[in-house]
Amino acid sequence: MSTPSAAPSRTRWSDRITWRVFLVVGLLLTAAVMVVPGWPGEVLWDVVPLLSVLAMVTGVRRHGTSVPRAWWWLTAGTALWAVADVAWTVWYVAVDGDADLVPWWFDGFYTPTYLFLVVGFALLPRNSLRARHETATADAVVVVVGAALLYWVLVFRDFIGDRALADPARSLSVVSLAMGLGVVLFASRLWFRYGGRNGAYVLLACGVAASTTGDVLYTVTLIGDGNPGISLLDTSLAEGLGSAAWLCWFVLFGAAALHPGVRGTPDATPSPALTLARGVAFFVIATVGPVTFLFTFRAGSTVTLAWGDLAVPVLTVALLSAFLVGRLVVGTSTAQRRTLQLDRQAAQLAQALHDQQALQQQLSHQALHDPLTGLGNRTLFTDRLADPGDGGTRRAVLMVDLDGFKRVNDDHGHHAGDDLLVQVGQRLRQVVGDGDTLARLGGDEFALVLARTDEAEARERAAQLARAVAEPFVVEGQVMRITASVGVRVVDGRVSTEETLRDADLALYAAKAGGRSQVCVFHPRLRDAQVERARLADGLRLALDRDELAVHYQPVVQLDTGDVLSVEALLRWNSPDGLVMPDRFIPVAEDTGLIVPIGDHVLRRACADARPWFEQRGVGVHVNVSGRQLREPDVVERVLAALDAAGLPGRALVLEITETTLLATGGAEDALVVSHLSRLREHGVRVAIDDFGTGYSSLAYLQHLPVDIVKIDGAFTRFAAEAGDEARRRRALASAIVDLCGTLDLQAVAEQIETDDEADALRALGCPQGQGYRFGRPVPREEMDARLGGTTTLPTPREPVRPARSS
Repeated sequence: MSTPSAAPSRTRWSDRITWRVFLVVGLLLTAAVMVVPGWPGEVLWDVVPLLSVLAMVTGVRRHGTSVPRAWWWLTAGTALWAVADVAWTVWYVAVDGDADLVPWWFDGFYTPTYLFLVVGFALLPRNSLRARHETATADAVVVVVGAALLYWVLVFRDFIGDRALADPARSLSVVSLAMGLGVVLFASRLWFRYGGRNGAYVLLACGVAASTTGDVLYTVTLIGDGNPGISLLDTSLAEGLGSAAWLCWFVLFGAAALHPGVRGTPDATPSPALTLARGVAFFVIATVGPVTFLFTFRAGSTVTLAWGDLAVPVLTVALLSAFLVGRLVVGTSTAQRRTLQLDRQAAQLAQALHDQQALQQQLSHQALHDPLTGLGNRTLFTDRLADPGDGGTRRAVLMVDLDGFKRVNDDHGHHAGDDLLVQVGQRLRQVVGDGDTLARLGGDEFALVLARTDEAEARERAAQLARAVAEPFVVEGQVMRITASVGVRVVDGRVSTEETLRDADLALYAAKAGGRSQVCVFHPRLRDAQVERARLADGLRLALDRDELAVHYQPVVQLDTGDVLSVEALLRWNSPDGLVMPDRFIPVAEDTGLIVPIGDHVLRRACADARPWFEQRGVGVHVNVSGRQLREPDVVERVLAALDAAGLPGRALVLEITETTLLATGGAEDALVVSHLSRLREHGVRVAIDDFGTGYSSLAYLQHLPVDIVKIDGAFTRFAAEAGDEARRRRALASAIVDLCGTLDLQAVAEQIETDDEADALRALGCPQGQGYRFGRPVPREEMDARLGGTTTLPTPREPVRPARSS
């Protein structure tokens, strides 16, 4: 049970050893080593390298470096030195602390450390000599050459020659010192590449500096008295500092491995510029060798051209100067290239700023203008309306909507519609003054802000717009005619932008309701009408749930006999405010889309009410259907479901539609409506054209449409019994309609017959059926049931189970 808990405890303990903690503890331990004399100090000295190796292993495993091989090579080199130190100490203690009894060749075990360190540094990211970066390599060579000159002055000059063969221990130390220059090269190159951006690399560089210092001081002490020591109490200051430098090397390497920078550093290209830090480093390196060389001459000595006296220093200084000059040339060339690059970038920036300004102007234009017509868009229109500028506060807003544009799109395609819109915009521009703002708000809706105007001038300008649009257009080689409805709102500074747009839309709505190519100027009554429409719309949304919609029935009779052949279902709204007739709420239901659920309700109610009448007396039912209902994709399924729910056959149902429902919606929607009616006729449902003669009044198209019954508008029947030219023309048209219906095997029904004279006149024209107050007013189901002599208890219509629509 104790083993599982011990592992997390050890992990938490090791995690608390950060690089800062190890650095401080290691330096304190180094200070302690320096004051402990004798062989105890030698033993304590070995603790620092061993702890550093342990720290390096821990750090590499902890941080998961991206280049583990490099750090394992550095760890192996450090461990090799530490093992050699432990072995030297064991020997030293074994001979009772006499360093002279430790053989000279033992120092050879330290030499491979430099090879391991060189490999480790070379494997660090982007530090191999194959990784091209001339300035970093040149700077590192300058450091090595400077260090080599310093080594020559302090060590090599007095030792190279016959003396080297006489003292192999010193020769081995000189070789180790020379091998250490390779470590200095790669450490310097690493520092010149990354500088102080990676804390682990900085600690490694400081460790190499400490190691090099220790090597130099160790070699100097060998050349001097040949009796190195560790504790300051046992040896000279220089020898003690050399030992401390080695210990600092171990501590710094251990801290570097524990540093998070072991994971790597961003592979950024270092700056080749001659920075202040590099300049100071180059100055010190370039001067420390010659200055030290001068101080090593004693008074009275002579300088010769011997290799050791002058030739090597001169050649080294020349080489160092050559590298520094080359480095200066590289820096200068880099500066020149950067100057040229900055000039090019400045030119590119200037061009980019110019392009950005042009783009900004283009985007600003696009943000405020319609891409199709080039006119202003809704944003520009609203801004100009909100800010009159120099146009004064007396202005007018004209809202223009094209009549019949949807038919152009459906019949000729959207490309033709777009071409037409462009031509409309061009015509409108010809009517607009310089201080006015013309915009396309979207679709086929345009708007105009007139500056410094009054109502008369605004009305005249609106009439000009309507006349301009009414002229024929030529689109793709075809002549097309459309019209425009215009709503006018004259405003001053007291009216807000939102209120102005709302009032202009109300005027446009009134203009379109009045017919094609109409102009309407806003007046407050339009707001009242809008409020009334909104009130009616709100009431209609609740009428179905409150069961306020009632269906009344008016008979359709045989004019010869007076027998009831069918009844027409007519909707009444028993609102909380009183009875509302269809001519008031049906247009609102059409605009709001409520006509679809209301129509479904009427259809289900009428089918259920007509079932006993049809079964007992063969009396069918006529139901009015709007164009909005017929354009619903599932209208056929809705009608068939209502018949099925009531148990009424299709031949007992007549759907009444207007001429405009068939022919005024556009080519594609015309085809859809005709297709739906044709499918219903396949199930026995008959189709009647209501109010015939008030729409397109074309007799020719009757033979091409799925129609069974023609209901002649009351405008013809009321004149049937009167005298005068107008009455004669009306009778002639009514007679032509009745004759055509007979030729095409269509039933003719005369509407709005109110007197016996009108009935007799229509009977004389050969019209077989009629409908109107002469034969009965619309009455509830119960009264119609009593008139027909049927049962007074009629089934309640069921909600139909609609078939699932195919996707």
